[in-house]
Amino acid sequence: MSATPMEVLTRPFAVEPVTNIMLPDGIFDNALYNLRIACHYTNTSNAALSNVHLYLESVGDPGIVPVAQTFHFASIPAGAVVRVMWDAEFKNATPGKRLVSFVAKADGLDSRRTIQKIFVSQTRFDSATNSYTCTVEEGTLTASKISAIVQRPGWGKDHEGKCECPPDSGPWVPTGMTLAWAPNPAFAGVHGDLLFSDPWWKILAIIIAIIAAIVAIVAAALGAGTASFGVSGTFDETQPSVSCCTPDVGAGPKKAFTVAGVASAIATVAAAVALSDAADPFWRGQEKTPPAAGELTVGEKVVAKWSLPQAPDAGKAYTADVKWTYTRFTTGRTYEYSVSETQTNMHVSDGVDVETPATVHPFKPPWVRARFHRAGADLFKGSDLYSFALFRSPDGLYFVVPMGDDGLGFDPKANDGIYAGSLDLEQAYRLLLKDHMGVYGVWRVYVFAQDVNQTKPGTAPEIAAQHIGGFFVASAVHITFDPSLPCPLEAQGTITVA
Repeated sequence: MSATPMEVLTRPFAVEPVTNIMLPDGIFDNALYNLRIACHYTNTSNAALSNVHLYLESVGDPGIVPVAQTFHFASIPAGAVVRVMWDAEFKNATPGKRLVSFVAKADGLDSRRTIQKIFVSQTRFDSATNSYTCTVEEGTLTASKISAIVQRPGWGKDHEGKCECPPDSGPWVPTGMTLAWAPNPAFAGVHGDLLFSDPWWKILAIIIAIIAAIVAIVAAALGAGTASFGVSGTFDETQPSVSCCTPDVGAGPKKAFTVAGVASAIATVAAAVALSDAADPFWRGQEKTPPAAGELTVGEKVVAKWSLPQAPDAGKAYTADVKWTYTRFTTGRTYEYSVSETQTNMHVSDGVDVETPATVHPFKPPWVRARFHRAGADLFKGSDLYSFALFRSPDGLYFVVPMGDDGLGFDPKANDGIYAGSLDLEQAYRLLLKDHMGVYGVWRVYVFAQDVNQTKPGTAPEIAAQHIGGFFVASAVHITFDPSLPCPLEAQGTITVA
């Protein structure tokens, strides 16, 4: 028999289970002990497959311990892409590129094994120096002297003490940092090895920023012992501040950790915008400071400061006015290069159209469909996005609902640009009863999407580095620097359970 035509065509990515967000560029970091290994599995044939089983067979690092789980699909349409995720412990993971083996089996066909790489980093905090380090096989990046726009003391509360924003977990927007790179080993020539032979060095700075932001959220949800460090670090605070005010009617979220995580992700990737996707300051600085023959580069440093005319907003082409100085330290001398420029967020969209039923009856599943528009006329499709929705019950309990463009469930057709998901209302009802809550009334729906790095394996490193995933291109959370503006969490649909 021929092998099952189901394959993982692009690099698997990391999802943090408390906040449900994809980590920057899908990179796993062992500072967060528990992560999900997510991947898009594609039916590469022109026919539907029946009785499909998918499972993670093994990981090439004994320090990564996945939870065994087999996913079953009664049918997967031709060309469809399904998203699956496995919980795994990364506490003892070793930094570097690690192989992961996946297996697919459909009726009437042999099993097919797909092997893909995942990227693992290691972030730590040094309280003595108030700095963070992020280590990979190619070296260690140290981030210090971080300046940021932080949340106001009143984040999460309006004048009546109510708000959609989760209190004590507000985002911070970086506006500058010093990044020191210690290559392993020292290198000759203009350019050193790219991280994992793929992304720019700046991705480690973004990993540091997002992990520093969400460890507090994870700790609030799960308690101590869930990350390698707790709420750590201080910032040089700059103006203005991240604000939140008037909530939606009936606000009062309960355990809205995903909301906090999304806000933090949107805020911290301002650093990625300032440091550019096309070529980051390390690469550009290297090009402008070629060392003399015989010299080895033993260290590099980027000191960057930027201002934001407007708050970071998912999918919007907001700008950052940035100044940075790159310094190369060699065995012979020191070289320096400086830049002043304006950078623009390249991860943009033309908005999202959301469809929900007006009313459902118990216990029919409430559903949501969304079309995410690229900049221009096209839609994001299939594996382009990692998308999910939050369903908020009338009493304020949140449920995460995966969304896919896979032709399954409430999605009418695979790869047509419509992402859909539905809530198992019976299961939700059982959880609501534990908190003495009801299922009847108005449910609010919030839709989110992050772009996925679609770079094919084998792409030249300097080309692959220009493609970075994990940016929110659509979000119901909106950050504002203006306290007079509406609250940043806005429902995109409502469903009445009657």
